[in-house]
Amino acid sequence: MDSYDGFHPAGSPLYMVMHDPVLHQFISYLAEKKAELESNPGLHVRFELSRAFMNRVRDSFKQQILDGERHLHALCQVLADTLLDGDYELHSNVIGVLPGGEKRPFLIRERITRDILLSHTDIDLGNLMLSNFRYMAGGAWTPLELSANFVEYLPAGRTSSGVNRITSRVKAEEELWNKVADEIFDLDRVVARDKHLRQYSKYIKDVFGLKLVCEDDATCLLVHALLERLRADDCDLSAAGGLAGRQEEAEEPGARLLMFLETKDYLTCDPSAMKKTGWKALKSVVRWHGQLLEIQVQPLANYYLELDHMSGPSHRSFKLLRDNFRAEVAGVVPLYDFYRTLLRMLFQHGNDSFDSERASVIITE
Repeated sequence: MDSYDGFHPAGSPLYMVMHDPVLHQFISYLAEKKAELESNPGLHVRFELSRAFMNRVRDSFKQQILDGERHLHALCQVLADTLLDGDYELHSNVIGVLPGGEKRPFLIRERITRDILLSHTDIDLGNLMLSNFRYMAGGAWTPLELSANFVEYLPAGRTSSGVNRITSRVKAEEELWNKVADEIFDLDRVVARDKHLRQYSKYIKDVFGLKLVCEDDATCLLVHALLERLRADDCDLSAAGGLAGRQEEAEEPGARLLMFLETKDYLTCDPSAMKKTGWKALKSVVRWHGQLLEIQVQPLANYYLELDHMSGPSHRSFKLLRDNFRAEVAGVVPLYDFYRTLLRMLFQHGNDSFDSERASVIITE
């Protein structure tokens, strides 16, 4: 399968968090077919893919998610050792809503070891915790459903840095077809171009993220400045051993720990620029050992406000909001919705050939 010259993944969102030639080859091929469909609206296009190649695509995607999680957890440990005075516990948190019409939220917290954290994906860790619980509803024991989950690094006492805790979370979708469709149609560009859709840009960029929760606004500013000037040789980097994509500049004496690519101030900015939800933080995109990560520095009071709403409609409907966003994009770009449907069939139906209104998918041996 040849690469499509019209697609250049180097600056794309998925490329920035995933660096895999199999994925890029697959996306380039689908981009070529997209060009065929756009230039010939009545054309019935043939997609031909080998069974072995599709299996490699799925495996590569899952491996890239795992690699991103390893980078995230390693950086969290480095920062926890540095900013939490090296004495902290790990807690896995799951949030959901109890069955029934009242939609009462719940939060379950469980202390875990680092071995447990690293032996499960983030979503599996959350679902594993919930599998141990049932809720009595209507005379029957009912499983609990996950709305959100995250990991907390909780210090043993008040820290010298003023950081109250560190949290990590992964927003990697399980629906592979959505991510690939987003990539092919360059949703970052579509969102940036459309004023109404621009509010949804966060759903594309924040795949792997961590949060530093500080005692107050002033401490947030100090901690953020500390992150910007933090040097690699100021930290114990043993947790980063063996990571892929190691930054060459990090090997030099005095090199900065993190490469800041973007920072948005939702803490001290003009009130007109503040989030309508009341959410406050300094939000940055950084590169660390070749991996793109989001870092938020948030005041403690606002963190608890956000936590109170994580099981409510605003957070519980994250997937709904994301789906609504994609539906709006489909209204602007009809071919995008067709590709989502096509990719969903391709991934859900396994390795079987099938026909749709605009295309035939042929799976070869």
